[in-house]
Amino acid sequence: MNILIDLERALHQCDIRQNRAEVESLIHASFKEVGASGRSYNFNTIIKMMGAEQSSNGYIHSQDFESILLESSVYLLLYKSAWVDNNGIKSNFAKRSSIWVFTGENWQLKYHQGTPCQEFELRIR
Repeated sequence: MNILIDLERALHQCDIRQNRAEVESLIHASFKEVGASGRSYNFNTIIKMMGAEQSSNGYIHSQDFESILLESSVYLLLYKSAWVDNNGIKSNFAKRSSIWVFTGENWQLKYHQGTPCQEFELRIR
């Protein structure tokens, strides 16, 4: 489902992450996350964390998306990601899972988890 991939990738962008209105439209009020560190986040903590982030010299690369329909308005989105700095150095490889729900108005992220994984070859889109 391309719209969910686009929304997931939007949440990787610093300008989106620091725009509270954008983040609130993309993240469900009952959002939960288990980060790669094992720490848990909710809607309020993730909004605060994203708002405090500084611009960085690099980007999040994501690939190998797979969507699984759980219910008529609920999808599980699986993919892999890595951090790529401005020098092309890759790090923070992870397998990710997100649950997206359609609220009747728009898609919102309700759950996210990142699990560190072995390095993989990046396929540039």
